[in-house]
Amino acid sequence: MTDVEHESGAPATEPAVTRADKNLSTEYIPPRTDLERRLAAMWAERLKVRPVGVDDDFFELGGHSLAAAELLVDIASATGVEVSAQTLFLQPSIAELAAALETGTGAQG
Repeated sequence: MTDVEHESGAPATEPAVTRADKNLSTEYIPPRTDLERRLAAMWAERLKVRPVGVDDDFFELGGHSLAAAELLVDIASATGVEVSAQTLFLQPSIAELAAALETGTGAQG
């Protein structure tokens, strides 16, 4: 699968950019757990950036409020846990978000 091809084989609407294109302040650290890998895949799909590291900031990667809302829906669908927008805004890295999901501190309700 290429960067311009979706998992289904259909052309993607936008080609993915690399981390280097974003000039991020963090070094790339790959996902270590299944949850981190799932979250990284969701972020890469929503933000069209590859690869996504566990310490990368959602907003520094190009995330905004609409993308955050869509991502929260993706997370709820994939994990069965509704995460509050506040959690994503205050814990905008995959490592932080995964920790919040694992401990239940990021759940909405």
